[in-house]
Amino acid sequence: MNDQDLCGKWTGEYIYGEEYAKPVRGKKVAFEVNITFNEGLVKGDCTDEETTLYFKEPALIEGSVAGHSISFIKRYPHYWQNEEGGPRFLPKLPSQEIHYSGQFANGRFEGEWEVSTILNDGQGTVITGTGHWFMKKVELSYQVNKLTS
Repeated sequence: MNDQDLCGKWTGEYIYGEEYAKPVRGKKVAFEVNITFNEGLVKGDCTDEETTLYFKEPALIEGSVAGHSISFIKRYPHYWQNEEGGPRFLPKLPSQEIHYSGQFANGRFEGEWEVSTILNDGQGTVITGTGHWFMKKVELSYQVNKLTS
């Protein structure tokens, strides 16, 4: 794998883990990422079908790739949390850091994600959410076909 092969548009899904309450648990959310890879560094932006109605800007990603492993942090324009009663958006607070890690195999990256929230409850209680994710590169021929149809 070289940087040029990895740069471009990727599509995938993230899936909420077991610690989330219904109806969030197991929910699949489609996303699209535009990524540049340069000497092991990963940068890009991400939009997903869950937050595009709420944010005017995409989430940003930064991380690294080494061999077949990828690791990056995704940050939305501001704080948001998917909860049992629905999403909570707090524009005055900064985004949480969502940590993604995974491996490249069979033409796609796939792995785990994790986000931690520290509650302001006087005890510093930490709530952690986890899940799975995957993404595969959008082929140029697909992009050309999509534009001509």
